[in-house]
Amino acid sequence: MKNKKFIIAGIVVLVITILVILLVRRERNVNVYEFPPTLVVNNLTTHKNADTYSKIILNKIYAYDTVILNIYYAPKDYSVEEYEVIGFIQKNPFEPHYYNIFLKKGTLSLSIKNVLSHELIHLHQMEIGDLISIPDTSLLTYKGDTISLLDVPYEKRPFEIEALTQDNKVLKELNHLLYSK
Repeated sequence: MKNKKFIIAGIVVLVITILVILLVRRERNVNVYEFPPTLVVNNLTTHKNADTYSKIILNKIYAYDTVILNIYYAPKDYSVEEYEVIGFIQKNPFEPHYYNIFLKKGTLSLSIKNVLSHELIHLHQMEIGDLISIPDTSLLTYKGDTISLLDVPYEKRPFEIEALTQDNKVLKELNHLLYSK
């Protein structure tokens, strides 16, 4: 009986050791970057790397040096009947290059890179002037066309179609920048 407990304890210690080695090895292989002080990302969520992922996408993929981005959890009562909102971005109309991203609380850490890749495509669309929000309305202009968020379903909005077709490419570039040597 004593040998059985010793074997089980040994297996548990071995499994824990392997997990720790794998986690440490992965952290050691993550590339480290420096960013300009004018690129500010305030992560106000429990997703510990959301700010780093955002900075890499903004600076290393889109080449932005000046952006202020706050990442928050979305209000609990925020919902839309026809689709589940996982994240959305808003531009501050009074401050240039100033944005807020709101994430659904409970978004898995594994999918945070996907959500940020998608939302930062919208930031890029706004920065280059393709996507413009019309304050105090449910209207946007995208490449000169006015779109009503109330009349056009999510999956038919051209700026969403563009983001959905590009977000995997941005995610792939982010992972390459994070983990390549």
